[in-house]
Amino acid sequence: EGPGDVSLCPSSRLRGAPRSQRWSFLVELFVEATTPRKVFLSNFDGVIGPTIRLLTYLDYHGETFARFCHHGIQLEWHTQGCPRPMTWVSLPSAPSSTTPSGHPAEELVILYLHGGGYWAFTGKSHLEYVSRIVKELTLGLSTCVKACVVDTRRAPEFPWPAPVEDAVACYDWLQKGCGYKASQIILAGDSAGGGLCLCLLLALRDAGKELPLCAMVVSPLTDLTRTEEQYPEAEGLTDFLPAAAAVASGRYYTQGEDSRHPLISPKYGQLHSLPPVLVQAGKGELLARDSVEYARRLEAYGGSVKLEMYPDMPHIFPMLAPLGLQDAHTAIQRQATFVRHVLQGGANGKPENRLRILVHNGRTQSFEDFRSSLNLGATRARLGSASLPVLYNLGLEEKAGARLREAIFPPEVA
Repeated sequence: EGPGDVSLCPSSRLRGAPRSQRWSFLVELFVEATTPRKVFLSNFDGVIGPTIRLLTYLDYHGETFARFCHHGIQLEWHTQGCPRPMTWVSLPSAPSSTTPSGHPAEELVILYLHGGGYWAFTGKSHLEYVSRIVKELTLGLSTCVKACVVDTRRAPEFPWPAPVEDAVACYDWLQKGCGYKASQIILAGDSAGGGLCLCLLLALRDAGKELPLCAMVVSPLTDLTRTEEQYPEAEGLTDFLPAAAAVASGRYYTQGEDSRHPLISPKYGQLHSLPPVLVQAGKGELLARDSVEYARRLEAYGGSVKLEMYPDMPHIFPMLAPLGLQDAHTAIQRQATFVRHVLQGGANGKPENRLRILVHNGRTQSFEDFRSSLNLGATRARLGSASLPVLYNLGLEEKAGARLREAIFPPEVA
């Protein structure tokens, strides 16, 4: 009994009680089918080997799925001359554009680091999602955008710091082997891959390397120090990722190393002198607190960060766009908007240097910015660093507002 009981999904629909009114039937079916049961998690050590082999086998069908969803997309798998096996994603005929001064615009490349708890998948499972990002950015920016999806080494055979070393090597190779400048590189990733992107930023900065244009992460895993009891109760979440799976993944990845190391849990790093970062997460997902706390600390260090929280959305929800999830399409469109603003800010010499926390409003299909009011008095004196948003005028549903409030004001500092 590994996956969830799929029969719960149609029965709940028949009773008129879907998990979220914002989900399509296919999304609810996916969440129920991928939610591990307790008997699976209690025997995690015994099933990890067969699970890795099964997921790796299924993973290779991701390329077929990407080609089916995106006719004409170009996918090229490379294993020679590069640090790690990788798949290049591009459109057959990308548009050419010019800068405001009339010079040809530079091509952009996305270095994508896939999720999977540092132990699952090869990156091919993410090709549909990455293809969607490439198409959206290409059309939104009117310039050529390619993506490089890296198959990093995985635990438990290759624990930390192997994935970080792979990420640094691939970043260097894009410049020395492919001729890209750092200002042409965008880091992107989801879940553990999102956390790896944020670790990569710290590793590059500390090594004195030139930093990329920006980073975009979805549901990043930024804190591997938590125990199962420190995660929120599953009953209050709209997610398929259980706390036991997050804790077990962290144990397999660190294998006794200090989980507070900044290149394991980037939330604990010194987050100064980093490029703009976009963080997107579900407001009711298990790792919502990871996203909010990282964004808060990055802002405290003077960084430019935008945090977008989507009500009722599960873990890595932008990847569910093929299942008819409107918020997933919106999130990907917002990624293109973010990159465009970064490019415009760099051209104007006025990059944003503030925390912007946005909540997607389901009634208007737009975003409400509740950064307008910051309580910097007693709160700043107590925490000593971060500017925290006030929640009293958000108009959010009561339970969701409470979960977000707990994330921004965690129990140990509230």
